[in-house]
Amino acid sequence: MATKFKAKKAVREKIYTKIALMAPSGGGKTYTGLVLATGMANELSKVLGRPARILMANTEGARGYYYANEFDYDIIDLEAPFNPEQFVEAIDYAIDEKYDILLMDSTSPEWEGAGGCLELQQKAGGTYQAWKTITPRHDRFINKLATSPIHIIGTMRGKDQYEIEKDDRGKTSIKKLGVGAKQRDGFEYEFTCTFTIDQKTHAAEAQKDNTHIFEDSPAMALTEKHGEEIIEWANESNIDTVKQKFEAKKAEQDAEQGLAEAIKSVIETATLAMKKNKPAVMEILKKAPEGNPNKITDIAVALEIAEELRKVG
Repeated sequence: MATKFKAKKAVREKIYTKIALMAPSGGGKTYTGLVLATGMANELSKVLGRPARILMANTEGARGYYYANEFDYDIIDLEAPFNPEQFVEAIDYAIDEKYDILLMDSTSPEWEGAGGCLELQQKAGGTYQAWKTITPRHDRFINKLATSPIHIIGTMRGKDQYEIEKDDRGKTSIKKLGVGAKQRDGFEYEFTCTFTIDQKTHAAEAQKDNTHIFEDSPAMALTEKHGEEIIEWANESNIDTVKQKFEAKKAEQDAEQGLAEAIKSVIETATLAMKKNKPAVMEILKKAPEGNPNKITDIAVALEIAEELRKVG
């Protein structure tokens, strides 16, 4: 049977990463985006043999300039009406002007801002049928973002929700949550990595991670080092090396978890043994740095101490 298909060996090619950052207002999207972009630029500079260039496409007014004394970046201002074509034009401009990293802060106005898709749909009659002309325009923006030969960090405003929480003293406070993004449903999954950022702690948690760098990692503040790791992953063409790095990271995480469990065993066993022979327990605990089990860094030491404590108990 004749066929138009011809199989070939799959080869990993250079990847232009797309990173999404979602957070409620005040969550630190702009700052985190600049931190990541700077780390990415640092690593790209080694590969390119020249300083990598960062461009911010700013929809946030004066806020886009807040950190100009902390980071090295150029900026263009996007203003209303925030139609999809303006965002496509911004990406094309970044590519034409030879920028290496584009920080789009924020992409939310393209959807919900003045002149954005929601408003365009209302002006077109506000009916379901009106989306027939608006959706293709939005889709062209998504396609441009996803396929362009440039690293892109896109921030999105979270859909603000609030919950009441109490601290240890019973004091009540209101916590702002960013639940989902102020963009079309599913937009955040067009990216290589998608993070939600906590408004209070600024810790980021990966909701999607094609790189495996942040897989199974707890929420944490994103750093320049993370930006460097993203570019290392993007430029890695040897799949065996990629697998080795992933397996090494997994082994490291397993070792950390094993050590934590061993230290927990030391503390629990010591607590029980104290009731029978406190002097003996204190003597055994001297094998831990400064007599503090929480400062043990070698799992073998922790297991040895735990075993000796069991004999006392």
